[in-house]
Amino acid sequence: MENLHYHPAEAGRAPLAWPHQVGVVPPEAHCFQPRDARTAGDDPAPCRILCGLGGAGKTQWAARLAREAQRAGAVALLVWGTASTREAIESVYAQAAQEVAGADPTDPRRAAHQFLSWLQRTERRWLIVLDDVADPADLRGLWPPHRPQGQVLVTTRRRDAALMGQGRAFVEVGEFTPDESRSYLRTKLAAHGHRVTDAAAEELAADLGHLPLALAQAASYLTDQGLSCAEYRRRLHDRRRCLPDLLPEHGELPDDHRETVSAVWELSIERADQLRPRGLARPFLEMASVLGPHGIPAAVLTGEPARAYAGGCPVPDTTGDEAEEVWYDEVPVEDAEAALRCLHRLSLITLDPDDARQTVRVHGLVQRATRESLDPERLATAAYHAGTCLLLAWPTAPHEQDGPLARMLRDNADALYDIAGEAMWPLHGYYAFNQSADSYGCAGMRPKAVAMLEELYASAVRHLGADHAYTLKVQHQLAYWRTRNKDADASDTLMAALESHLRVYGDDHIHTLEVKGHLAELLGRGGFPHGAVHVFEDILGVLLRHHPDERVRILEARCQIAFWNGMAHRDPAQIAALEQLHDALLAELDAADELVLTSAHNIAALRGECGDPAGAAALLEEVARIEARTRGTDHPESLTTRHNLAFYRAKAGDHDRAVAELSAVLDDRCRVLGEDHPSTGNTRDKLAELRASAE
Repeated sequence: MENLHYHPAEAGRAPLAWPHQVGVVPPEAHCFQPRDARTAGDDPAPCRILCGLGGAGKTQWAARLAREAQRAGAVALLVWGTASTREAIESVYAQAAQEVAGADPTDPRRAAHQFLSWLQRTERRWLIVLDDVADPADLRGLWPPHRPQGQVLVTTRRRDAALMGQGRAFVEVGEFTPDESRSYLRTKLAAHGHRVTDAAAEELAADLGHLPLALAQAASYLTDQGLSCAEYRRRLHDRRRCLPDLLPEHGELPDDHRETVSAVWELSIERADQLRPRGLARPFLEMASVLGPHGIPAAVLTGEPARAYAGGCPVPDTTGDEAEEVWYDEVPVEDAEAALRCLHRLSLITLDPDDARQTVRVHGLVQRATRESLDPERLATAAYHAGTCLLLAWPTAPHEQDGPLARMLRDNADALYDIAGEAMWPLHGYYAFNQSADSYGCAGMRPKAVAMLEELYASAVRHLGADHAYTLKVQHQLAYWRTRNKDADASDTLMAALESHLRVYGDDHIHTLEVKGHLAELLGRGGFPHGAVHVFEDILGVLLRHHPDERVRILEARCQIAFWNGMAHRDPAQIAALEQLHDALLAELDAADELVLTSAHNIAALRGECGDPAGAAALLEEVARIEARTRGTDHPESLTTRHNLAFYRAKAGDHDRAVAELSAVLDDRCRVLGEDHPSTGNTRDKLAELRASAE
């Protein structure tokens, strides 16, 4: 018999039957989708805190675990209570105290502590479920005791350190896996007579970010509306429709949902905004909402433009007797970082602590709901500041454009362009987009760079006019990458760019000289080395007269003159001149700089053409090592170097090695550039020629 202190049972009260349940466990959702083992079922901690984004299915998963414990006979007492306020927690504890210990329910606070005392002393096995804890402070003094026979499940959107304690463990409840999403949608829609293919279910699930609540509500909406998955997806992608318009109305929500998915997060945002530094969580979430959902470097969201945006946001002052609006004059970096932590604590974003870039991830639907709460002017302003942050964070070296940071920034620039590209033209916030296009080109994705710049140029002409400085910049970039991609119309585009620059800037402007330089290279590589020499000599004269401080540009022009003179006359004397200029470039620039590598390529080509293929191969071996280290062996420039290296090996008599290396280059060019790319065809023809010569 248990040695407990409690109020005696009222006269006539029936003895309590065990096992016993207090509160109502939510019914299982229609077509409930079991999670895989990663979620919560196998965690040994006596107190499991199921945390995650609103709509991730925490309550349903806790209900499933509670029912499984009951069915297994693992608990004598199950208490389920809504825990959104301290009063609600005390109320459910008081009810439990009344039922199991005869406590007086008219004093909920006292009864709640009597129940905790009962839990501390009883030998019966128990499970307490506290659903939807909104504030860790509400549990102060109300945590169930840490007992061998006791278990606790807490569901919450919070990740605060205050929730941690002895015997407690956070269990992240995230989105469904793709397989779980597909299985859920097919089962759910089949129950309503819809026949859905795996492909259709996968596409819809991906559009909804695999969020359980969104999947359930979308399935109900499209069923009620008589839509197919494809028709629903078309509406979902229609920017004229808001998210609430694509979900059931309040009275039509499935599975006893209290709110639509678009409304679920508003309370979380409000609570995050009230955490210190107060009023900053929302503007930083607004900034994140116009970028990519799969990863934003935290430095982008804490950059000066982002802090300027947040500093211009009104903050409701609720600390005094009368509410008023205040503004931050300046948001320090530490406050910006703290605001991101607030959003993380409310599960509105995820910060990866093990990532050196502190990558921020935001669910796509959270982003959409946040964007749709903004008026067009504010959305454009957020996008402008976000684009400026991307631009400031971008690595500058060409060989860095294939690195993880540049890839992440390109993804974010793509998302920004898709979300708010048109809105940013009046604010002159478009510079991140041509930077992204250049980055694609430098990373080896030249067709992607060309396609982006074609679209960007057309938009620039439409919004800014053909003679605007930015339009001319994009036109030049487009011509350059068409040339590098070996497009058929590259020379026409380059000539058009030169005409535009001459008309707007004149003959001696640096921008005009850059376009001339690219045209001169195109002439030389097109079989007109004398023409290349003539244009580069003109460029050098203008630089010396009008831009004498441009030392690197002057060296570059002299390198090009020496190279094309050597190629035009097969003059070995130009090799020594080019090597001296190459050393001068190395004194100014890093060995991996584009100009230095181009100079090395030119020396190798001139050696080969002047009868020293072995010397050319030796120099290209060193270039290939540098490119493999900085760009990787699959980069188009690296593939060009490897192709040329094999070519000169063959000319030097190392035929078998040349065939093997060229064969590897062909495989890599087919994989990276495609079967039909001109460079792939060039390697294929050269390999066939070498093989034929060996027969």
